[in-house]
Amino acid sequence: MKLSFVILIAVLCMLTFAPAICSAKNVVHEVEDSFTMDKWVHFGAGYIINDQLKRQTDLTPLERFLVVSTLAYAKERLADSNIDRGDMNATILGGLCYEIEF
Repeated sequence: MKLSFVILIAVLCMLTFAPAICSAKNVVHEVEDSFTMDKWVHFGAGYIINDQLKRQTDLTPLERFLVVSTLAYAKERLADSNIDRGDMNATILGGLCYEIEF
């Protein structure tokens, strides 16, 4: 079984069970608000997720971008009471910046 298939199953499970886990109390949003540099944390998360996807899987850059984008959207949609497009865009931008080669 390919690792990319396992990641797809994990994302689908997260999308299925996250609303039930996060609906009782919005713990993720409370922790997130405690950081003063929220957008930088999202940027770093996108960068790290893309880094680990490149190291651990054989996904193409487009597939990694789609995984990071899906995770960013799922987190904002399911874990927060309102969708903050700035947080989502910062996560996606972190994933994109990983692809820049110097």
